[in-house]
Amino acid sequence: MVSSEDHIEKLIHSSKHERALTEIAHVFHERLYWMIRKLVLNHEDANDVLQNTYVRVFKGLPKFRFQSSIKTWCYRIAYNESMRHLNKQKKQALLWPDGTLPDYWSQLCEDPYFDAHQVDAHFQKLLGELTEDQRIVFSMKYYDELKFTEIAAVTKRNVNAIKTTYYAAKKALTQQLKIAV
Repeated sequence: MVSSEDHIEKLIHSSKHERALTEIAHVFHERLYWMIRKLVLNHEDANDVLQNTYVRVFKGLPKFRFQSSIKTWCYRIAYNESMRHLNKQKKQALLWPDGTLPDYWSQLCEDPYFDAHQVDAHFQKLLGELTEDQRIVFSMKYYDELKFTEIAAVTKRNVNAIKTTYYAAKKALTQQLKIAV
């Protein structure tokens, strides 16, 4: 039985890039959307970033060298597009009326598609208290179930630095959850 990634690789090798993109979207769409959504927080922004991700994936397919898995490569592109979007937002300085930037929790709650149950809302609030770096690494490991090596490849960082960041985030969350109980 041929795996989805093997099928995509065959399509790329035979220069069937449109079909490869269709298959990539079929296999990874939901996971990519939620990885992006956790970074940019807003549904509409996540859809825009995902669309830009697919454009970059399609443009990159002819040059794909198979130095990583297709999944890791797509996550890397989605991560880069998310960071590009966030940097653009910071430059445009979408400020609150008092002149401050909205925090993670406020942005999340503003999204009309966000529906938090009490426990999840509490956990999301705790995530918002982590540094941006800790939140990104923790989300990729916990929610996206990426391996440390995959997170390192996506973020272009050292595996040990990723592990340190993840365990610091996990420790901070654990301590906050113990305090809340």
